Amino acid sequence: MKTTQFISINAFALIIAFASCKKDTPVVQASSTPALTNGVFVINQGPFQSGTGTISFYNRSNSQVTTDVFQNANNGYVLGNIAQSMAFYNGKGYIVVNNAEKVVVVNGNTLVELATITNLTQPRYFLGINSGKGYISQWNASGAGCIKVINLTTSAIINTIPTGAGAENMLLSGNSVYVACSGGDSNDSVVTVIDATADSVLKNITVGANPGWIQEDANGKIWVLCAGKWNSSYSSLITPGSLVRINPANNTVELSLPFASTTSQPSVLVTNSSKNMLYYIYNGEVYSQSITSSSLNSTAVINRSFYGLGIDPTNNYFYGADAGNYTSNGKVIRYNASGGIVDSFAVGVIPQNFCFK
Repeated sequence: MKTTQFISINAFALIIAFASCKKDTPVVQASSTPALTNGVFVINQGPFQSGTGTISFYNRSNSQVTTDVFQNANNGYVLGNIAQSMAFYNGKGYIVVNNAEKVVVVNGNTLVELATITNLTQPRYFLGINSGKGYISQWNASGAGCIKVINLTTSAIINTIPTGAGAENMLLSGNSVYVACSGGDSNDSVVTVIDATADSVLKNITVGANPGWIQEDANGKIWVLCAGKWNSSYSSLITPGSLVRINPANNTVELSLPFASTTSQPSVLVTNSSKNMLYYIYNGEVYSQSITSSSLNSTAVINRSFYGLGIDPTNNYFYGADAGNYTSNGKVIRYNASGGIVDSFAVGVIPQNFCFK
């Protein structure tokens, strides 16, 4: 059965192996909760199947880091298991908690809880559509995927949109929402396209096996990173991963770039601020990909693998999430835009996602 991440036994070993690389310079840990207005939120999943997820905050102004900022802002109240992702929209924050099957709505400046959205099944990500409406992607325990439509004023679920299995990352392009359907606890190979006005499915686009990450480039093209499909023993990929480009003008695949490895899955697709370069994790390293190239780049930018990866849009610094032994606190390592190490700082257990503000 799949876990809530695309991490195989082989990929897990690579992460641990690279965790002991180059010594890093720590930044200062803050002793009190700062203003949460100019920095980077680190979403720490917390221990699998137990404990609670947490949120750490890196302050760009003074390089200080504060842990447990959500818990501190809410008188000790904890998020629950597993903190999956976080997004800001229209002055509010939306923290998606996967195993606890809820989305916590918070004040965008203080993280004080405003509401909690429940009656969800394995929620993954939040996407703001307009001032009154948002989408939450769901894996669903049955293997089918769907989008829950949320009234942003009342935080109530107002509609359900069916998708491919394991609805994952979403992207709003024009009036269409593209949903990467990772397969959830099974397998799938589609990106579901939704009319964001009518909340109805326009098309299911067949891409590579188990797509999980999606980005829009500077030319308005849609890129999808597909993890590939394992055999029944998870010892080899029956279908290797791939990087796929979709033309949104006709919602067809115009480029598909397969990865060579049958033992390593690509993961986590991000872009720089100009959206002319893509970055992803593969085979224990971080690679770049020009949006104009018709072949995969064979040269790594960072010779290290991470559990999560983000790029700060203010300076194009890389943020790599190092989960360590997956039971104690992890750390985040920062690199400049050229891939040179800058510093590192301690965060919570199993850091995975980043939210830049």
